[in-house]
Amino acid sequence: MGCLSACEHAVEECGVIFNVTGNHDGMPNCTAPSPLTGLPPQSSNCNSVPAKDPEKASHGFNVSAVPAGYILTECTPPFVKDPLAKVGSNDTLDPIYCRFGCCIPCPAQNYFYKEGYPQKGFLATDIIRITGCILSFFVLVSYLVLPDKRRHPTIIILYISLCIFVFSLVAFFSIGDPKRLQCAADGIQQGTQDNNTLCAIQGALLIFASMGSTMWCAVMIFNLHLHTVWNNNFLYDKYIILNVVCWGVPAAVMGTALGLHAVKFEFANLCLVKTELIMKAFFYPLAAVALPAFVAHVATFFYIGKVAVKMGMEQEMSQSLSNSAGGDSTSTPPQKMSSARRHRHVIAAVKIQWRALLLATVMAVAVVFYWLFYMIQIGKMMELKYEPKAMFDWIGCMMDSKTTQNDCTVHLEEYLPPFALMITAEVLVSIIGISLFFNFVKRSLLREWNDLIYNIRVSIGMRGRVEKNGDQFFAL
Repeated sequence: MGCLSACEHAVEECGVIFNVTGNHDGMPNCTAPSPLTGLPPQSSNCNSVPAKDPEKASHGFNVSAVPAGYILTECTPPFVKDPLAKVGSNDTLDPIYCRFGCCIPCPAQNYFYKEGYPQKGFLATDIIRITGCILSFFVLVSYLVLPDKRRHPTIIILYISLCIFVFSLVAFFSIGDPKRLQCAADGIQQGTQDNNTLCAIQGALLIFASMGSTMWCAVMIFNLHLHTVWNNNFLYDKYIILNVVCWGVPAAVMGTALGLHAVKFEFANLCLVKTELIMKAFFYPLAAVALPAFVAHVATFFYIGKVAVKMGMEQEMSQSLSNSAGGDSTSTPPQKMSSARRHRHVIAAVKIQWRALLLATVMAVAVVFYWLFYMIQIGKMMELKYEPKAMFDWIGCMMDSKTTQNDCTVHLEEYLPPFALMITAEVLVSIIGISLFFNFVKRSLLREWNDLIYNIRVSIGMRGRVEKNGDQFFAL
């Protein structure tokens, strides 16, 4: 006589495998009578299999034993059918994300991490970037229309704000439906410049704006260094050359990436240069500009610190000598006068340009951190693409109805960047627009807007009804 509990356990454990392999007839019918006794299975606890401990996570199925070229007749969620897979061939829509006739839906990153984490995390970074876009647009318009802003050195801020505005603008491409940017029309392949026009446009803008903001930030850093350390205004009349170089190099890098068909979605909600080429086609040119600028920036900081410490020591020594002489000394040696002038120059430079100094620091830290993150962490994803065992373990885990996506992430975690670190890298580059706003939107800038609005209202015939007020801007 058959045992019902044993039959039901067999159906529970083997049902998925029998279904996906198309062997439906091999499953036992637990309600049918026995062909030997003619009686239905016994419903008592005879030979019953103990219930599985719900606290013990299943390790999934061993799909690595499935022979190459085998096509499953059914794909368990979340997997979808590979439209090109055929029995007896190795045809596939995507050799990385498709196995045994089933594919991971795009974007795969949504299934590699804890459920819901990528969507929520990158939505948050998009919101930060969009906020920065709006704020940087205000700075851009301010430096474009207000008087005395389109000359050296404030015109550098105009160019930086333009680049940061475009850099932050790309977040709008993914708002509402990130998949329209991340994926091809088939919903399986990742978006590239060849199968997704939106991805191509966003990638081109992101590459150009990233290189442009780095170039103009480097100009700002070198200008600060020359002015503060050497008291030199070398860049004052070099803007024809600066414009050719600082817009030409980003255009060349962007054109090279597009010419190589290298723009592709890899992670987050951004299309950039694909992982295989991103170092040579993007980060090496970026580093060639960012690293010398970063060194010059550090040298400027050290110089300011050195001058401040030296002047402090000289003041203490001068005070000590003055006290020992009974306060009768009235002459100042020429060397001390020269040192004092240099100290005043450095302090004046810092007071005038500390905002630019702070913005340059934020941008340098963000660029260097993002570059190091990509160089160290994103390389892990390259290993995952060509490491079948880890992928097979994950697929087997995801096919098991007793496991969840959160249970299966353990199989891939050593091949993926830590989620918290990835979000940190995205946040750092997303806050650049916000940093620009809080660095350069000050009370004097708002007063300039107030004056401009007043002059416009007067010029359109409201002279008799308008009374200029110093706080008018804040009341509007």
